[in-house]
Amino acid sequence: MTKIKKLISLSLVLIMLFAVMTPAASAVTNDRVKYPIIFIAGSSVDLVDGDQKPISTGFDVFTDDDEGDLTKDDIIAKVMNVMIPFVVEGLPFDKWDNYGEALYEELAPIFEEGQLDGNGNPKFGTGVAKAEIDSWNNIASTKDYGSDGVFGLWDYKFRYDWRLSPYDSVDRLHTYIKTILNTTKCKKVCLVGRCLGGNLVTAYLDKYGSEGLVAKVVYDEVMSNGSATVNDCFSGKIKFSDKHTQAYIAQTEYFSNEDLGVDISSLNNVLVEAIEQTIDFTTQTGIMNSIFGGVESLYERLYGALMPAFLLASGIATWPSYWTSVYEEDFDAALELMFGKEGSEKRAEYAGLIEKILYLRERFTIPRERKGEDNLYKQFEKNYGVEIAVLAGYGLVQAPITESYDLTGDCTVDLRSASFGATAAGVFDTLSDEYISERTAAGYGDYISPDKKVDASTCLFPDTTWFLKNKHHDGGSGWDYIATHFCQYKDYTVSNNYKDISRFVVIKSIHSTSSSGFENLTAENSTDGEWLNIVEQEPTKESIFVAAMRWFTTLFKVIGMLLRGEISFGEAKEML
Repeated sequence: MTKIKKLISLSLVLIMLFAVMTPAASAVTNDRVKYPIIFIAGSSVDLVDGDQKPISTGFDVFTDDDEGDLTKDDIIAKVMNVMIPFVVEGLPFDKWDNYGEALYEELAPIFEEGQLDGNGNPKFGTGVAKAEIDSWNNIASTKDYGSDGVFGLWDYKFRYDWRLSPYDSVDRLHTYIKTILNTTKCKKVCLVGRCLGGNLVTAYLDKYGSEGLVAKVVYDEVMSNGSATVNDCFSGKIKFSDKHTQAYIAQTEYFSNEDLGVDISSLNNVLVEAIEQTIDFTTQTGIMNSIFGGVESLYERLYGALMPAFLLASGIATWPSYWTSVYEEDFDAALELMFGKEGSEKRAEYAGLIEKILYLRERFTIPRERKGEDNLYKQFEKNYGVEIAVLAGYGLVQAPITESYDLTGDCTVDLRSASFGATAAGVFDTLSDEYISERTAAGYGDYISPDKKVDASTCLFPDTTWFLKNKHHDGGSGWDYIATHFCQYKDYTVSNNYKDISRFVVIKSIHSTSSSGFENLTAENSTDGEWLNIVEQEPTKESIFVAAMRWFTTLFKVIGMLLRGEISFGEAKEML
């Protein structure tokens, strides 16, 4: 009996000791899971023509040397061909059809390699280079990068033509996944989709999710859940804001110095300063708003001709994958704006493409906008056992030419869309004290960001959604680090991760791939980016005077450079 008592006592001691030493329920077990990770990028995947030579798409046409430079006479002729119907018919008679047709005729040949045809298929045999596809297929069939038990984010990459409907690529992705599983002897994979890559992930789960080959998914700043800027451009929602424009220009300079976004590094520093001071001065005095007001009024009259001409000529409106960015409430308006009314010749010309777009609408747009458990992504989680993580950047200004200009985001995708439903204040604002009090009283206080700009409780996956402040869409630390560890560890959430990474983080370094490039967001480090802080919310007489003096000072600098021959008159005139 004594031995039994001793045994029981020893057992109790061991149990108590184990309980003390065991981490709390909120701490991760550090158990690794062995899943190959397949990275699927967005429009950063380069394309080639039928001869396997690089091509340009969309805005890249203007910066690609192999497109051939237009002569001065060519440019003048093109401008005149567009301006004649603009001046002769548009402005005096408010007739814009011929202007739209002329604009399309002049732009379309420049962008033709990037366009898809009326059936949504590539022109001139364009697509991803065969050598690149073959190379990654070879890696998938020969390399077991997880032989040491750890797979990395960049081990396996799937290359595809991101312009196409994602359903045009899912069968090949399915084969790629099965090849990797056969090579690694694993049972499931993780899919990480960035930007447009999220469309392919969603299409794959929609078609093949029931086969159970996907364990985890990371959606990083994806457009598959919508993009307010794209939506507004496609449906014709235009609006201008002076202070958002000022912030956008400062933001462009800041990130171009980090090799992200629009590159203005070739401009003379004084000319850049002149641009900034001109915007600052016109913003403070209200001149900018008056100018934009006139442009906005004119655009409302001609957008029905201008936007379809530009978006179709550049190829953007012919890319089905971009149509996943359009919200259901604006879908019909966007379809009519781009392709005309039902029964029109234009609709007939693009019938095959429209069919693909409508298929995406039925499979993507409508199901993703259902509420609660009927939501598309909730169905993936419930029916296929897929764990879903979401990464969303915020703190940057969106395009200041659409109605959604005040939405905070990563400069490309607004936070509301990228996070699958989080509530966010305007880019210059914070959530109201009343709203925060109500949410806190309801038990959601921990979901409010330290800078009082984001409420994470309303997003679709609040336990596995991370918010990255000052994260640019094209780069910035944190996303790849979090994505990798989410895929590598079991039960990895915002409150249960061995690195103690909080729900809200702030970017410290643009290019770092380690945890040193970001830190948890706190009240102390939650200051907005400098591109926002330079903007005067409510200009005063003093700020107007200071802005004017800065502008005149910079103007004298430019004049001095002209006199010294450091810049040409043409450069100065163009900048000012």
